[in-house]
Amino acid sequence: MRNFRPSLRVAITVPFALILVVTVALQALTQQANTARLIDTTSTRILDALMVASSNRLANFLDEPFRIQADIADAISRHGLYTPHDLGPIYRHLRGVYQDRYLDHTQMSVLDFGSEAGELAGMRREGAGAHFALMLKDASTQGQLRIYKGDHPGSEVVASYDTYDPRVRPWYAPFAQSGKAGWSDIYANYDERAEITISAASPVKVGNKLIGVMEADIKLDGLNHFLREEPLRGTGIIAITDLEGRLVAHSEPGSVLADGHNGTSRGERLRLQEAANPVLRAAAPAVAEAAPASTSGFQLDVNGQLYIGRVAPYSDIRGLHWRIVTLVPESDLLGDIRASSRRSLVWIAGFAGLGCLLGLWAIGWVTRPIQRTAQAANQLALGQWDTKITPVNAVQETATLVQAFNAMAQRLQHSFNDMRKQLRYDHLTQLLTRQGLLEEVDWDDARPAVLCLVGLDGFRAINDNVGHGTGNRLLQAIAERMRARFPDPVLLARVGGDEFAVLHLGPAHSAGELGSDIGRLFSHPFASGGDEVIVTASVGMVQGQLFAHALPEWLRNASVALGEVKRRGRGACMLFEPGMMEQSLEQARLANELRQALERSQFLLHYQPVVQMATGQVSGVEALVRWQSPARGLVLPGLFIPIAETSDLILALGDWVLRTATRDIAQRLAQLPANFELHVNVSARQLIQSDFSATLQQALHDSGLPPQHLTLELTESVLIEQDGQTEERLREIRAQGVKIAIDDFGTGYSSLAYLGLLPFDCLKIDRSFVRNLCSSPQDASIVSAVLHMAEGFDVAVVAEGVETAAQAQRLRQMGCSHAQGYWFGRPVPLEQVDWSARALPGGSAENL
Repeated sequence: MRNFRPSLRVAITVPFALILVVTVALQALTQQANTARLIDTTSTRILDALMVASSNRLANFLDEPFRIQADIADAISRHGLYTPHDLGPIYRHLRGVYQDRYLDHTQMSVLDFGSEAGELAGMRREGAGAHFALMLKDASTQGQLRIYKGDHPGSEVVASYDTYDPRVRPWYAPFAQSGKAGWSDIYANYDERAEITISAASPVKVGNKLIGVMEADIKLDGLNHFLREEPLRGTGIIAITDLEGRLVAHSEPGSVLADGHNGTSRGERLRLQEAANPVLRAAAPAVAEAAPASTSGFQLDVNGQLYIGRVAPYSDIRGLHWRIVTLVPESDLLGDIRASSRRSLVWIAGFAGLGCLLGLWAIGWVTRPIQRTAQAANQLALGQWDTKITPVNAVQETATLVQAFNAMAQRLQHSFNDMRKQLRYDHLTQLLTRQGLLEEVDWDDARPAVLCLVGLDGFRAINDNVGHGTGNRLLQAIAERMRARFPDPVLLARVGGDEFAVLHLGPAHSAGELGSDIGRLFSHPFASGGDEVIVTASVGMVQGQLFAHALPEWLRNASVALGEVKRRGRGACMLFEPGMMEQSLEQARLANELRQALERSQFLLHYQPVVQMATGQVSGVEALVRWQSPARGLVLPGLFIPIAETSDLILALGDWVLRTATRDIAQRLAQLPANFELHVNVSARQLIQSDFSATLQQALHDSGLPPQHLTLELTESVLIEQDGQTEERLREIRAQGVKIAIDDFGTGYSSLAYLGLLPFDCLKIDRSFVRNLCSSPQDASIVSAVLHMAEGFDVAVVAEGVETAAQAQRLRQMGCSHAQGYWFGRPVPLEQVDWSARALPGGSAENL
């Protein structure tokens, strides 16, 4: 028995027969119980899904007005739209955004702004279209609230009110006092329509001062329409009540307000037991008995129709406390599942016997070719690509299996050949790949050779300026020119995105001659589609006797030489020397020391004052990192920051600087000026991290530093290389309340193109322009232009590198608001910072 192995037919047939018999027997015994349980489970899940979907849609429906208000409040605050007695800029802004951006948000019937001075400007939707009525109260209306027929003051006045004051309305006072957004009580509008509504209200502040409240009305009739459009409702009923049992909205025809009949007060909201719909009235006792804070289920029989009901609490952080009631007919949930269950049992019993007999015969017939397929698969695994199977029966599935197997064998062989080709040849240029080049060099003895590694200069900028399509065509044009200039036996390969390898075999060429030949390749423009592109190249070279196994080392050495060329200025050729490798290793050692320095807490911060030129007062500091190395002493950032930038160390180092600086300033903030700003440098690699916004928020939370006291400085390289992701990240930073400064301004060739696109609060004039400010008219003109530009953008300016009194005086005369440099104070530890006011040339801090 130990060696007994049943045939495939027996192994499938016996379990099949047993399973079929047992399944039919069990299904007959448990049909009734399973049907009842299925009905309960299915109805519960479907109804819960309806409840969850309705709650989620309602939450999104009710959250939209607050998001819209936040955008408008931000615009009012940032652009200074509010001016007492003149609400023209506000209602024009409301009209523009309501019509252009929020037209499809039909839940809002009114969107307006009430000021602390009792003024009001708003737009009221007229019908379901794009027509709006202006509501205005300011000096232009002589203190009256006027409602115009159109969306501008020149249209007909349809109503006016002398005593209207928005500050006493339900949507104003509670939220002006609390300073938080929320929902008002349900109330009647003040206008000629007196519609019953609920308002979303949000305070509007400029700085820390309240200037008014934004509100958006949602009519109860609009909520009724919203519930009727619930896609999962079917013929069911959805209702919303408050905690007292009064209707807020329902999905049925008619209003939730009493019409004055049957002992009700006209205009008063109906209780659930007073609803016109009999199903809602029947559900009232069950809803009243349900616990307000939990979800409860119940069933109703209304006129012979069974309804499955759920009542669940609905709350949000803005003050809503409602209950959602869903009532769905059992027929909507289950259809004819009970009758279908009984019919299915009869059919199963009838076909079970026949199916068993047919199945036993079919299994034996179908499984015969399967073993043959398994055997053929083993042969295919051994690389026998010509393995084929001939079908032995006419069953479609097994015939298809055999055909698929044969086709798979052919595709595998074809894919293997294609894969080999893709590994060996670059798909864009059809040159060898790095792997292909290594495979081509397969000789055993040493051969004289010259290897040139050609790196295109500024190829990334070319891609950014003319597009990746043109960049790809440029690479193809370069490859074609290389093939024409270096025919066989020269080996050509594309070993990187913008790097080519030229391997010349034999003694005919020296490294210098080959480098010159390559240089001449780039002396003429390249045709790239309809464009002509001029590109230069840097070349790193290796020359000597080449063994096949040494080619990877040659490529590495050529890459080191290429890196040295680009470090010295690009556009040249350089032969590898052993000292270059030592320099490369030194950078690697420095990177390793930096990693250890992070682990051993060897970094410290110095702070350089930023001075307000009008008063001489210290208005902020810039945090500058220093490395206290046990072996190297105090290392300035110019040596180790470039190394950190080319590795992952800049992320950990930048995070440490941010957390340490915010903690240091937060501890001293109480003794500093009210508008004190901490400046912290952020690298482009930090900024593009997906979790940078969360890291920034956590640093502010842990340190306790208010975000308005932090300014992040970004170099112009971020602007030059910016994309949609960078812009989104900057807006996330601004949304937290943190300011953004553009450092070293004026040194990037693309900065002006992005000033109008990216959010920023400050420009820092590069020290190279300040250094010759008093002697160079050109630099003075640049500084003046930056100052006028900053004034146009309404942002602050900080001049860097101020080292003399003459520079400080000239900057002050030109209207520069802030400056920093050795003349005001060198970077020192925080406890050594001189916080006293500076005496400025042409006047002292005391007499300003």
